[in-house]
Amino acid sequence: MIKASKFLKSIKIRTKVILLYISVLILSLLLTYGIFTIMSERQIEQEVGEAAMQTVSALKGNLDFIFENVNQFSDLIYFDKDVQSALSKINSSNINPHVQQTMQKSMVNMLLSGDYISGVFIFDTYNNYYNSYKSGPISVNKDIIKETYWYQKTKEAEGDVVFIHKSEDVLTFPTKKDKNYISLVREIYDVDTYDELATLLIIVDEETIQDYFEEVGKKYNSQFCIVDSNNNYIIRPNGYDKSMDEYIFQYSKDENGYRTLEADRNKMIVAMQELGIGDWKLIGTIPLNLNNISVSKAYRTWIVLIISLNLFFIFACSVALTNLIFKPLNRVQKHMKMVQGGKLIQMEVNEKHSDEINDLKKVFNQMVDAIDNLISEVKKEEQIIAKNELDIIQAQINPHFLYNTLDAVSALALIEDNENCLKMTQALGNFYRNSLNSGLDLVSIQDEMECIESYITILNMRYDNKINMTYDVEEDIKELKILKLILQPIVENAAHHGIRNKKGKGTISIKGYRDEDEVIFIVTDDGLGMSEDRIHEIVEGKIQKEKSGFGLYSSAQRISLYYGIEKPITITSELGNGTEITIRVKVI
Repeated sequence: MIKASKFLKSIKIRTKVILLYISVLILSLLLTYGIFTIMSERQIEQEVGEAAMQTVSALKGNLDFIFENVNQFSDLIYFDKDVQSALSKINSSNINPHVQQTMQKSMVNMLLSGDYISGVFIFDTYNNYYNSYKSGPISVNKDIIKETYWYQKTKEAEGDVVFIHKSEDVLTFPTKKDKNYISLVREIYDVDTYDELATLLIIVDEETIQDYFEEVGKKYNSQFCIVDSNNNYIIRPNGYDKSMDEYIFQYSKDENGYRTLEADRNKMIVAMQELGIGDWKLIGTIPLNLNNISVSKAYRTWIVLIISLNLFFIFACSVALTNLIFKPLNRVQKHMKMVQGGKLIQMEVNEKHSDEINDLKKVFNQMVDAIDNLISEVKKEEQIIAKNELDIIQAQINPHFLYNTLDAVSALALIEDNENCLKMTQALGNFYRNSLNSGLDLVSIQDEMECIESYITILNMRYDNKINMTYDVEEDIKELKILKLILQPIVENAAHHGIRNKKGKGTISIKGYRDEDEVIFIVTDDGLGMSEDRIHEIVEGKIQKEKSGFGLYSSAQRISLYYGIEKPITITSELGNGTEITIRVKVI
């Protein structure tokens, strides 16, 4: 699973889209095939069910024909004058040979006329019986006739035909214990007096009906049978097996029609038709083997058409996606690699288009432009830093400051003011030691203060203690590191341009404190001050190097570049009332 996920993440978008579409296509085809298969199965079930009903109806017609013929043959005996005459002459339980001969002749004629009649029996009112049958022997138990249920039904029918299943043990077949047959029974009355003469029983053999069933069932491998409402077989299916009871009796009490059911994991169509004889039903079962039934021609055509359309659609989509998306994306990818290689060339953008790829090109061009500008800014800043560093070095070894200080030292030496000479020499040494700081960029706030003290000491010795210096720096921040020489140029600017040309003495004060993640320095002097225009020139860097304020601008640039602060220095001044400069640096 993890390997598959890594593989999917590593392949190209084009391949992912095509794989996704192929997956959707396969799912669509499977869904289409499944829907058409279900529809085809239902259509096949309907067609087979209707065919089963037609077959059952046709069989019912054949059975009706047989039963009607048997009924007509019974009429021949019923209304035969010789039979009527012979039966009316019987007056004892002894069989009259003449009556026997007449009855035998009539019954034989019936057997010869109907292939589906296998036996004829007549029971007179004196408990005598006469019979003729094609296959035997047949044992007759005449003494129980009047106790049977069918005998009562024939009485109630008053001469009409009644069809029964077997004969309730009146007839038995010693050689065939399970002989199955259908019997027509009816009372024979005197046509003139309507007196009861005899009971007629005609046997229709099961084999005759089974032959019809077998002939019809060969085509669909189907089975047919006749059952009653009590789940008793009147005529069993050909090749009967006990397992057939499950699906034959399951719907035997339903109305006419067909049903689809599962039998032994196979589908079966069961068609039912009432015979019109009591509660008997003709049932036909046809196996519905859908595995061997192909999808209908119409559905196959639709499936082939849908597959063809989908294949054409995937080809067309592949071409369209390639031209509209993948080719432009490939060009964007190649261009990005060129930019990655250092060639900052913008892509061509079609202003008429407003798609995502065109928007991507616009954003990419903006990014390239931003990178180009950033590189230019970085180069410019590097130049500024290099220049400012050079200016700082020059300031550190300012020859005028050095020469003037050395001249002052020489003068002190000539007048043999050894104490002040030593004091100035030591201050000069401390100043350069702290400002140079072995080439390091960071110094502690304490070292920066000492550097300023050394610088003011030298100036005061040169200008007759004209500058009064005060400090208000929190003890907690004195050990923090800051960029070196960010306060000294500001103090120098205050001394030379604010205090030196002022009448009398002046004061420079430095306040330092911490404000969350920043250190704030406020340098205040009571010198000559500056105008708003002058402040604007200093902030915008419009002054020349020789003029006052250049050190302020350079310091602001250094702090801004090093600490990433946009406006690290704020100047507040008024002509004649001094200047206040606020410096913000981040805590390192």
